[in-house]
Amino acid sequence: MLEVSKIDVYYGEFQALFGVDVRISERECVVTVGPNGAGKTTLLKAICGLLSPRTGEIRFEGRSIVGLPAHRIAELGISLVPEGGRVFPQLSVFENLKIGSYVERARRGFRQAVEEIYELFPRLKEREKQVADTLSGGERQMLAIARSLMSRPKLILLDEPSSGLAPMVVSMLFDFVADIRRQGYAILMVEQNARKALQLCDRAYLLESGRVRLEGDRESFSAEEHIRKAYLGI
Repeated sequence: MLEVSKIDVYYGEFQALFGVDVRISERECVVTVGPNGAGKTTLLKAICGLLSPRTGEIRFEGRSIVGLPAHRIAELGISLVPEGGRVFPQLSVFENLKIGSYVERARRGFRQAVEEIYELFPRLKEREKQVADTLSGGERQMLAIARSLMSRPKLILLDEPSSGLAPMVVSMLFDFVADIRRQGYAILMVEQNARKALQLCDRAYLLESGRVRLEGDRESFSAEEHIRKAYLGI
């Protein structure tokens, strides 16, 4: 589905990614772990068109998407959920969801999509008319994910979904991500909570200093000594 091949990404003259390779298949959940400043968010931004690689290639469903504007990449079926549960704070839950359905194919099935979202996230139905700024942190993150689903994506990019949330809310959030995965979406998740993320994913990448240092399926990745000591606390 997605193939990222040897991309170099810069901020001005500062190089953030060095020859990064990542692949994701249909219905697969992949997690990228690593320390702060490793380039994880930069990778997501490059995939969704917010940054353009200086070299390398990104292909989605066999088509090159390098150089396409972010809205065109969204129309192709890639949706980004930024870190921090960013929503439109002065709009209601329902209005936030409506904004998420701006692409043409999503507008056609808006009502059905809203009902599916409310079935997946019953709490959002309870808060339908509530202004987003009054939601709890966990509810805002839930709304941010739900809004991304309204665009009918094929691949969801999750940037630190558990950041700043209480442990109980984190467990609930990962349950929601598991539900989304069962719906058939492909997921690429950047996450500091490596223990929780590795329980959910099929494969994982370790990104350090802008380079992929390790790749593997869930079992082999979790068994690596460096991962166990640095990221799992074992």
